Amino acid sequence: MKQKRLALLLAMLMLASSVTACGEASTAETSADTSAVQTETERETTELEARLALPDNLPDKDFDGYDFRVLTRNRDDFIKDIGVELELTGEVFNDALYNRNKTLEERFNFILSAEYAENNGTATHAAAQAAVLAGDDTYDVVENQVTQMTGTCTSGIYMDWYTQLPYVDLTQPWYIGNAAEALSVNGHAYAMIGEFCMDVLRFTYCMYYNQDIATEYDFENIFDVVKDGRWTYDYLKKLADTVYVDINADGIKDFGDRLAISGDPYSAVVTYQYAFDNPVASLDDKGLPYLSQNREKAHDIVVKLNALYWESIGGLTEGWGSGYDTWTAGNLLCYTGLFQNAVGFADLEFNFSVIPYPKYDENQDSYYTMADGAHGTMMVPITISDPERTSIIIEALNAETYKQVVPAYYDTALKNRYSRDAESAEMLDLLMGCRVFDFGYMYDTGIAFSIQRLVSKNSSNTESEYASQIKKAETEYVKIIEEYTKLESELG
Repeated sequence: MKQKRLALLLAMLMLASSVTACGEASTAETSADTSAVQTETERETTELEARLALPDNLPDKDFDGYDFRVLTRNRDDFIKDIGVELELTGEVFNDALYNRNKTLEERFNFILSAEYAENNGTATHAAAQAAVLAGDDTYDVVENQVTQMTGTCTSGIYMDWYTQLPYVDLTQPWYIGNAAEALSVNGHAYAMIGEFCMDVLRFTYCMYYNQDIATEYDFENIFDVVKDGRWTYDYLKKLADTVYVDINADGIKDFGDRLAISGDPYSAVVTYQYAFDNPVASLDDKGLPYLSQNREKAHDIVVKLNALYWESIGGLTEGWGSGYDTWTAGNLLCYTGLFQNAVGFADLEFNFSVIPYPKYDENQDSYYTMADGAHGTMMVPITISDPERTSIIIEALNAETYKQVVPAYYDTALKNRYSRDAESAEMLDLLMGCRVFDFGYMYDTGIAFSIQRLVSKNSSNTESEYASQIKKAETEYVKIIEEYTKLESELG
């Protein structure tokens, strides 16, 4: 909250200094602008206080110095997310992680510790499985990559989040969006996504919008377009058909030019099928997953994206890293990237904003986005000795991350963006509220990535691609349902 107020104070100071420098602003204009900043301050303070005041409904417990052990992947950002080796430094995000841990360790009298498995997508599950098969209570919670769910959740070594963890409340906002439903089969789930998995926040896909280029072309205010529900594929395509300058004068469209839209043709492109509301799988009325993707719409999406990236004058994608250098050089209007990229954009010399991916059309009821499949999920080994204790600490970690750490990360990512456009905060709230999770993506059979295979090579042969994947997907879904049914029977 301190950082929020500091950023908004800076905004007011900058506003005051700009008025003094101009010497032409009227008293009425100054009063109106100051009032707007004060209103924004009050709104954000109220939102933060409401977040902090939300009860976690956990009992008072003393766990007598218990060592609560987390297993996660050995990568710097995943290690920092757990925060067991941090000290107070004055850096907002760092200190929020530190304070979350200390707050809970003192509240429940336990010690948070962590071990790190090789960061290859399967090592954490392998380590957990070895411990369980040996009958050892080695880990309290395991964080593994979300797209590894098919093999891990049907292994029988993890507890059910619905029936075996008594203090977990999956209706709370720290269990993100539709994640609980999307990870479930017939009302059971052996992995869960919550705010304690900070990489879900960091790996959320968004668009970055260069306000300086937009001003140069006299485009209308992008915030008004988004809020009016007019930010659609067709709107983006018009921008892609407008913005282009051959800056390096080589007669070839490349990343040395001014472009309208770029980003990698892989997960950043997969995100469009969620932004355009066409997920791979849904749950039927019995809670069982089935392939629900609209194939006609999937074909149309691929055609549209090929037109956007390959046929428009201002669209371009070629592989990993596409558009990044063009964006940081200030020569790209729209860049598709992860929210964590914003931390590295703080020193850019042009004005930019964070906005959601566009809608399919204006008839779509909402904006949507997804988190990259590299993010983690939480799993609890069946060998834990005290499910009540484990569930209390897990619930508390997710709740306090939601309350303390997430707002701090917002501030770290946006830095002083509040002084450059306060509406970025509103866009961020919208973005984080429209994340969706798809059983067909998390329990990966390959079909969820058909869109990237097609668009990356400028192909619209969706029927051939779908035919090559559907049999495998259907077979895999049957197998997953059978395995869940077996696990359900073992639960009694």
